[in-house]
Formats: sequence, structure tokens, C-alpha cells
Amino acid sequence: MEKSPTVERLGYSPMDRLRQLAQQGALEGALFSDEKGKTLDRARKRAALAVTRRQNNLEAIVRRALSQSDNSTVVDELDGDWFYHFSRLSENTASPRMQGLWANILLRELENPGSFSRRALEVLEQLSVKETNLFAKAVNIALQVGSEYRLVIGIYRRHRLAGTQTRLLPLGQFGLPYSALATLMEIGLLQSTELLSADLRLSPLQFYLGGHQAQLTGHRRGRKTHLTYYRFTAVGDELARLLAAEPDAKFENEFQRAMGADLHLQWQ
Repeated sequence: MEKSPTVERLGYSPMDRLRQLAQQGALEGALFSDEKGKTLDRARKRAALAVTRRQNNLEAIVRRALSQSDNSTVVDELDGDWFYHFSRLSENTASPRMQGLWANILLRELENPGSFSRRALEVLEQLSVKETNLFAKAVNIALQVGSEYRLVIGIYRRHRLAGTQTRLLPLGQFGLPYSALATLMEIGLLQSTELLSADLRLSPLQFYLGGHQAQLTGHRRGRKTHLTYYRFTAVGDELARLLAAEPDAKFENEFQRAMGADLHLQWQ
């Protein structure tokens, strides 16, 4: 009977990867029963690696900020305590995507001191790349009303004879199922309370969506119509300004369809 051909295994086994990490992190003592070298020497080496890594990370962030800066005049001076706090929190970030966000914060704070609170820096320092990507999806389809962001989840209609009706937007199709919303709430970027807008027949809503300006108006003789939405937290509003919203034609069409006959959406 013929033996089946051996299938070559791709990638690392957990053991291979753990050994590699131990060697890279000056933890070789964990690999040998007859410990080679002195523990103190390895500890010093590991501390030096950590300091070098933090230094490289912070320099990469400053380098990115410098590459985007210009020679415009700044009136207010950057607060030294804020920069110390910024440096301490951002120096552990090795991801290029996250370093880009830190660089944008630094640049905007230099241009307009007081733009980002220490609390916003602390939240950003805790975010994973996956959580940041979720937040970027929320920013991309959120309505920006003045300086606040609203993630619309549905349209609520009321009629004294026909009763109430709610039409939910299929946010899951845009990468934001309820589990994703719960994650954003847990990490402090999205409020957990569902809110209701004013009656759009009486109070037209002006907003930006995906960088496009628009106005939503309810027909005077139609039913009372409201948007149901979650607000971003204060920190969420701050960090949302770092992420440029891009037009999403599929979501805009879905949003337009959800308005139905009771609402008029006008792009400006």
C-alpha cells in the first residue's frame, strides 16, 4: 500500500514561535535546563532591548509627524506636561498604523494645543489594531453633526393611528454587528444609551457623512420621524477627528433607502 505524500507544514508551531520570542527578548534561560550565562546579565540585556525599542518607536512617531508638518506659525505653545504624558503612552506602539495616529495627534496638538485630552491619549494607548479598525468603520458611516458623531442605527416613525414603526439599518453588512458596537462601548468610544433625534419634520438635520455635507428633512404632513442612534463619547469624538471618513456609496444608498417616503435627503 502506497504511503500518502508528506505535507510540508507552513508557518510556526507554538513551540517554535515561543523559542524565537525567548531568544529575541533575552529570555534564553527559559530554553535550557543547564542555564547558560548569568541571570543578571540577561536581565540587563532585556532592559536595554526594551529601552531601545521604546526609543525607536517614539522616534518613528516624531519622524512621521515631521514629515507631515509645515512652517505655519503657531501662537500657543505645546504644554510640556502633555508632551511628557504623550511620550510615555505612545512609546510602546510598534504598529505602523497606530504610530500614524499618534503622529497625527502630536501634529494637531502642536497646531492647536488643547485639542486632545490626556484621557483620549490613555484610551488610544489601550486600543488594539483590531479595535482601531472597528472604530474606523464606525467613523466612516457615522453622521457628524457639528463637533459630535452619531452612529445611526435606525429610523423611528410615529403615527397616532398607525402606531410606531422602527426600521433598523443593517450595520452588520458594513462590519459593525452588535458585538462590534458592544466592543466600542466597552472600550469607551461609544455611549451605550440609545438616543432619539428631534422630529425631523420640525427640526431638519444638517450633517456630514463620508466627507459629504447633507440635510435630512421630514415632510410636514408626514408621520413624526426620528433617527435612533448612539452618540460617540467625548473621547470618541476626539479620536474620530484623526480618522478621515471616506465616501461609502453602498452605505449612502442604504441610508437613503431607509429614509422612505417620510424623509428627504439632500446632498449639498
